[in-house]
Amino acid sequence: MNLEKYVVVAGMPGVHKLVSTRGNGLIIDDRTENRTRFVAVRQHPVTALGTIGIYIDDNEGGDTISLGEVFNKMEAIIEAHPLPDAKADSAALRAYFTEVLPNHDQDRVHINDIKKCIKWFGFMHAKGMLEEARKAAETATETATEAVAETDDNK
Repeated sequence: MNLEKYVVVAGMPGVHKLVSTRGNGLIIDDRTENRTRFVAVRQHPVTALGTIGIYIDDNEGGDTISLGEVFNKMEAIIEAHPLPDAKADSAALRAYFTEVLPNHDQDRVHINDIKKCIKWFGFMHAKGMLEEARKAAETATETATEAVAETDDNK
């Protein structure tokens, strides 16, 4: 899943799709208000979801897994394990996240991180943004495969 074009903006609810960048800010597709708008980066810190990783425990002492991979895992089990309310108690949130990612680092992945993952996933799932992100990843893979095939043909 390609989350590079999806951002969260401090002070604005939901997840937004990046449309364009300007020197002093971003133009985003605000799915909460169903409109395109300008966000000044000096007033509203912005984080791209594609840059977020979740700490996992592995044999080499710790690593991260991309948020896109976590969302893939959440989507794969959504029928068997419905998304909990982000306001649920800490034990329920931790239990759900353990179902999604059993090897997450419980010392470094805090309950607030889990709440954010659940809120972002729920918003994107409800608005159809996960399907968009999946299609973008498939298109990028196909383009890369075609570019490699062209390079091989030119040799």
